[in-house]
Amino acid sequence: MAIPHVAHQEEKTFRNYDSKAASDYAKFRPGWDDEFIANLLSHHTSQGGKMDVLLDLGCGPGTSTRTLAPHFQRVIALDPSPAMIEAARGIPSKTALGESVQYEVGKAEDLSANPVIKGLTQAGDGLESVDVITAATAAHWFDLDAFWIEAAKVLKPGGSVIFFATGDSHIDPNTTPNAAKYQQLIDLFRETVMAPYETPGNRLCRELYKDLKMPWDVAEANPDLQPVLSVFKRQNSVRQEINKGGELTKGEKFVRGGRADFNTIKLIMGTASPIVRWRQAHQEQLEKGEIEDCLEEFFRKAREILDETEEGRGRDYVDTGLSIVILVVRKDK
Repeated sequence: MAIPHVAHQEEKTFRNYDSKAASDYAKFRPGWDDEFIANLLSHHTSQGGKMDVLLDLGCGPGTSTRTLAPHFQRVIALDPSPAMIEAARGIPSKTALGESVQYEVGKAEDLSANPVIKGLTQAGDGLESVDVITAATAAHWFDLDAFWIEAAKVLKPGGSVIFFATGDSHIDPNTTPNAAKYQQLIDLFRETVMAPYETPGNRLCRELYKDLKMPWDVAEANPDLQPVLSVFKRQNSVRQEINKGGELTKGEKFVRGGRADFNTIKLIMGTASPIVRWRQAHQEQLEKGEIEDCLEEFFRKAREILDETEEGRGRDYVDTGLSIVILVVRKDK
């Protein structure tokens, strides 16, 4: 049975960020640790993939780019938001050669027409010039019909597309007092506050890209594209899920997460696009003091839940983490 893929809907929240919003996003969104990045890139190098040129798409203020860059000789990072690129350029990012990352305004859907990518080849066409294309919590915003065609053009033979993203938030049940009730609060917040302000892209991400459109899906729906997309084969793909459902064995820690105080978590959550949209929709009521900010209410209730237990009384921190998905698609050699 065919998977009901989500129709493309252009992302507008981050794209319309001003300089302050982009700067706050850069400040409060955490990066990825070295061990995770090593695991991520091993899916490429274990198959003989080269590490010369990286193209990071939907890079935002360079949060993931900065962790990826030291592994490659040259790095180009694109984002459609001028404010995000401005923020990225303001934070030092170096490649394996000690050169600066090249941050440019650009879209995932027109890579072969991008002058920076075209400049990678002597012929000036940019074809087969990139070893790895990455997108960190961004692929759900792409027009994937167009992206996969472009990826087929600019990737070198044996090159890889690597998408990675975070899903739902969870607390560590082994270290959190009143853990079941706290997780219920998180789930209720997700359903009643965030879900009404989610876009189809947000849902794709939260569900760990289970319905993300892959190149063989595009080719099946558009047989005329089969010759172009045949370089991507399902058997040359990898799907890895980490901490799905928040499951942890005793002593195990979240790969994407850790111990954080409520204020830090609040600042991170405030960069999530559904929260941004909720605040925009309720701006007038918030300014008049008619309603409580959704995150202020959440953490007020979180403190009450912790205070119900002796161990949690007065505590203003939790061990928290996110589920993760990694999708890798390798181009034929």
